[in-house]
Formats: sequence, structure tokens, C-alpha cells
Amino acid sequence: MLLSIITPTYNRGYCLGGIYQSLKEFEFADFEWIIVDDGSSDDTASIVQVWLEEMKINLRYITQENSGKTNAVIRAFAEKPIGKYSLILDSDDVLVPGAFDLVKEHVSILDEGEIGLAFLKSTRSGELIGSTFKKNTSNYIDMYFGRYRCFGDKLFVIKTDIYHSSLVASYPGEKLIPEGVIYMNMQKFGKFKCINKIIYAGEYLNDGLSADTIRLAAKNINGFILEKQMLQRQPLDLFSKVKNEIKYIVYSVAGRRNLSCLLQNSHHKFLTTVLFFPSLIIGLKYIYKIRRFSRSDKMK
Repeated sequence: MLLSIITPTYNRGYCLGGIYQSLKEFEFADFEWIIVDDGSSDDTASIVQVWLEEMKINLRYITQENSGKTNAVIRAFAEKPIGKYSLILDSDDVLVPGAFDLVKEHVSILDEGEIGLAFLKSTRSGELIGSTFKKNTSNYIDMYFGRYRCFGDKLFVIKTDIYHSSLVASYPGEKLIPEGVIYMNMQKFGKFKCINKIIYAGEYLNDGLSADTIRLAAKNINGFILEKQMLQRQPLDLFSKVKNEIKYIVYSVAGRRNLSCLLQNSHHKFLTTVLFFPSLIIGLKYIYKIRRFSRSDKMK
């Protein structure tokens, strides 16, 4: 089988139908769709049960207690996807017509050292989200921080074993590891072939992960700090280094780390020292908001 499509979902039964309708258009034997229901309390189970009974696509439905997107993806890979390649398709996105033809065409010509493909995203009306790729081949850091960087969401189709090997579980009491951590882990395996073709579409919903970064950081502060620590070890330009350092300090202070702890865990101790107090001034309102959201969540 060519492809395993993994969709973690939580109370999003109302939009999963969009994926189902798009997948019915593709050749049955080429893919499987793995839905991981992360403890939904809506009608997701009854909706999916109808599709299972229809048997129009290769569908696996996995349920678990609510533990977040990161751990839902890990659960999917623990169930041994059978596709040679895997992709994560969020519940509010759909694959566009011709998506499988694009994947088939380009995985067949992957060069040595290329671990998968990166594609573009559009709105449901077909308007490009973000920018196009400036290079034919790239790793995550070059793609988003390099001289020819792009921006906006992309869809990655990656060799299943490499995807699995790059995953990181969320911290105890948290539910999310930023996806940049996983993509940075993949860099030791190779690069992505960058395809300037739209393969999926969607809109940002108010209840989506992109809706409120501050609240996400409050709930997953250790994961956010980890991402900034990993970025410290990457070959970033000076502006990106400073920007990342400020975020590292702001998230760490919001997570109640003192200066001694920040320095101990920093890969750029001099830069952390120099930027510590300016970062407090710049990020004071964010530190306050993160702590306020964190207290409010603990009181629920």
C-alpha cells in the first residue's frame, strides 16, 4: 500500500465528512485512513460507524482517552500503518482531486537522501495559503528559516518508518509537542522534495490548534520550551536566533524557570544572558497571559 493517512480528532465529527467524501474519489487499494478519536464526546463514533459499514474505503477507527494530538499521532503509528508513506491530515482539511496522482508521480522519482515530499495548501476556494517553495529540496530549517524560506502550512508525505522514528511524546500533564520538533528530528534522515503543487485544502477554524498560540503554550509549556531549545542548536541567521532566544526566555519565565535554570538548559548561554532582561520587557504581557491561562486551566 502506498499511503497511510492519519487523522487525530477530538469533537470534530461535524467536519470529518469532508475528508471522507474526498477520499472516496481515490483508488481503494492505494491508501488507508486511520482515524484516532482522542476521547470525543460528540457524535464522532456514530458517524464513523456508518462509514465502516459502507466499506467504501480502507478505514481504521481507533479510540483513546483524551491525551492530545501528539499522543493521538503516536497511537496511530503504534497501530502499525501499512502504507510505505504516511501523512497527517487534520480533521478540518481535505485532499484535493488529483492528490494521489501527485504523490505517486513524485515518490517514484525521490532521489537518494530524500525522505518524502512537501506540498502546498489552499483555502477551500483554491487560494494559496502561505508561499511557494523557493528550493527543490529542503530540510525543515532551510524551508522555514533559511535564506530562501517559505511560510504557511505545508503537507508532508514522509516514509512511514522515518515518521515513526521522529515522534516525541508530550510531557506529563501536557498534550502537545510542536510539530517543528518532529521535523527537526527528521533532518538526520534526509530532506524533502518540495513540490509547488496544492495537495490539500482547508480553513482555520476557531476551535483549531492555530486559533490561540498563547493558550496552547500555557497548556504545553514544556513542549514549547523544548522546540526553542532545539532551534538554538540549528544554523539560524542572527535575526532568527535573537527572535528564537526571546521566545525561549519568555516561555521559560512563563513556566517559572529562573535565570539559573535558563542558562543551564540554553545552548547559547551568552545570548540568553544578554537578552534576558530585554526579553522580560518585550514579553511581559505574554508571560502574564500564559500564566493566567495556566492558572485558569488548573482551577477547572
